[in-house]
Amino acid sequence: MPPRNKVYDLPPEIREALNERLVSTGFQGYEELAAWLEEQGHKISKSSVHRYGQDLREEFEEAMGDVRKTTELARAMAAQDDDESGHLIDATARMVQDQLLRITIAMRKAEEDPAKAAKQLGSVTRALAEIGRVSLGQKKWARELRLEVAKEAAEAAEGAMANQGMSREAIDSIKRDILGIA
Repeated sequence: MPPRNKVYDLPPEIREALNERLVSTGFQGYEELAAWLEEQGHKISKSSVHRYGQDLREEFEEAMGDVRKTTELARAMAAQDDDESGHLIDATARMVQDQLLRITIAMRKAEEDPAKAAKQLGSVTRALAEIGRVSLGQKKWARELRLEVAKEAAEAAEGAMANQGMSREAIDSIKRDILGIA
């Protein structure tokens, strides 16, 4: 396994500033960035900054791709009149779970302190549990909504069928079909 990149040893505020500079320069100018880091008191080679920048660029492009996919998914869901089945929430939950998994993997790579990594992992776990609760709540709401709509439809159909002179047995049979009762 190759040695850990020294950029990961930078203080968080310096590494964040480096990330911002990398993104704003289009992931170019590694010599200047290495010189800037040296001005900040951190001697890191241009090659190390370049390797770190390339990894960050891949993550950045992947994240931007995910944002585009999410935006398109939201547009597609909005194009459908409503999302009674909760497809948008489910899709969002899956994407967030995917991101949390990526964060967990990145934390394991970047964090040397096991206690700190365990604390961060606890936060990720709580976030996953919250996503699960939201998803289950939405599915329960969708079931209740479908049942309410079916009851209203059955009542409306019952009135219309009674006005048409249908027998009580036929009306009850059709109501059971609408409500999904065997």
